[in-house]
Amino acid sequence: MSTLHAPPGQEPPTQSPTAATRHLCAGVYTDEKFRDLVINEVCLNPSRRVAPSYGFDLVPVMRHAWWAAHLSASVRLALLASVAAPLLLGHFVAGAMAMCGFGLLLLADRAIALSRELTEEDEPDLFSKKRKNKRRRVAKPTLIRTRHEVKDQLKKTGIRAAALSGAVCVLAVWSPSQAVLAGALFGSVAVVAVVAGSIRQARINQVHKEEQDLRPPRLSFREAVVSDQQDHPCVIYRRPEHKGEDDEESAVFTLFGEDSPFIGAGELVHQWNPPMSIQLLRPDTDSLPLHQREHRKPPFATHELVEHLRGAVTELRSDEESVRLPVEVRDRIYVAEADVSVDRSLLAERPDRCAMRRVIDQQSPVRQHFLEVSVPEAGAELVATVFLQVGVRGRTLSLTFAACALTRTPDSFRRAEEFGQKGKRAVAASGISSLFFLSRELTRLPHIVKYFYSLCTSVWFFRRERTLTPIRNVPIGSRLSVRQDRAQEWSKVQFDKTHLLGHMKNIEQRLLKATSDFLQSRGVDISEFDDRATQIINSGIVNLGGTNDFTNTAFGDHAQFQNNTQQPGGNQQNGNAA
Repeated sequence: MSTLHAPPGQEPPTQSPTAATRHLCAGVYTDEKFRDLVINEVCLNPSRRVAPSYGFDLVPVMRHAWWAAHLSASVRLALLASVAAPLLLGHFVAGAMAMCGFGLLLLADRAIALSRELTEEDEPDLFSKKRKNKRRRVAKPTLIRTRHEVKDQLKKTGIRAAALSGAVCVLAVWSPSQAVLAGALFGSVAVVAVVAGSIRQARINQVHKEEQDLRPPRLSFREAVVSDQQDHPCVIYRRPEHKGEDDEESAVFTLFGEDSPFIGAGELVHQWNPPMSIQLLRPDTDSLPLHQREHRKPPFATHELVEHLRGAVTELRSDEESVRLPVEVRDRIYVAEADVSVDRSLLAERPDRCAMRRVIDQQSPVRQHFLEVSVPEAGAELVATVFLQVGVRGRTLSLTFAACALTRTPDSFRRAEEFGQKGKRAVAASGISSLFFLSRELTRLPHIVKYFYSLCTSVWFFRRERTLTPIRNVPIGSRLSVRQDRAQEWSKVQFDKTHLLGHMKNIEQRLLKATSDFLQSRGVDISEFDDRATQIINSGIVNLGGTNDFTNTAFGDHAQFQNNTQQPGGNQQNGNAA
């Protein structure tokens, strides 16, 4: 949820919904898998803490997910009732005609798919030979059908459709009254489909209205719990499972492992590996022995440096609007789900300023404190988040840095923002197009069982909060973030990388400079710190561990490297000069 940092005990100011919130609310109507993910992992999972929300509000997404589930279930229930009702009432001919009609819908969908496959084979290949070979290497092995086999299946589909049409005609001649009943049932299904499709598009249009406040005026108990958890300063993460002897270890060492503990913040793309450690020495004492140079008692408390850094970053919000960086600064405490089972005091009540200072100064390995700085961009569709951990122990200052990137939502979630995709015409078009997707709804009739199970589960867990009281064999760690699950892969992001990496470097440089000023004001030698900071700022390579191998390279003016190894074709290869 996009909110500015507020002191403990104060509510953040109310803001209009971000673009990311609107797109996620629209996504539950267009992506059924995403809708089921929200319902199963958020609405119906009170035993797990929800992940922090970066740049969006999860509460309206939950409410719209239920609306989308009700609309889909209404169409499927109408389809099921059009067959079940006449059979239960003894109108077997009408029921048989309804089943034949459903068979014709499925065959029509099958014929369209086969025709599309033939059309794709006739289209010219627009890819280069190199790209085709690359796609062939990464493609999974599939069953390749010849053009003759596709035509043969299309012919068989037409024969089956003709047979079912003939059966419908025979039944209609045999019992005209029940044929009228079957037609009425089909008409009612069509009406339900059109109404559901129109309501779906109307709600998507409502979501994208700028003046529309998406958060419900009255929250249910579960929505109130999620609203509190998504902004809670304490995050419960899951430690990776222990590996066995047969499990292979990654060749690249990373500080936080393969699975990032910063769930919800996106992909971990930058970190200091190893963390920066600076001895707390007095300035201008290079000729003295170590015990006289160092500060035996730290010249500052850990929370003092954290509060100084928070103030230095928060100043970026007061710049002119054209150059303002809308940073959001928070305190985050990360606790493993195995450790929180012993003490859940941090979850029951939000820690006040004094309690947060105690956590920062104690530097417990159980409660990991991070200063979190987030920068939302493009309506929070892009979010760059920086985490900094400060530790003072053993007469040494230790700084741990990590940066995560949260990328855009799928294009299908933003379809209503395109020209002609919203308004009254879009509502009418959505209602009519829903008739062409009745065959798809037929294949999803078994999902009605899941729908009723979800309704019963929501009633069972109504007014239950299962993360504050220890329950045997029930972990409460956040398992996933619905926003991060649908974010674009970092490797496929193009121009957005420049914005995200720029914000990370901006915050990183400001934190380093503010730390240097603070240490100097407290009588600490900053020469070593400034040298290390300069190396980090000027580094153009994200340090994720491992070794860097430089081969066939020469350094210096007019440097050359000659490799005597014969290459294929008898040519010698020269190295690069730097």
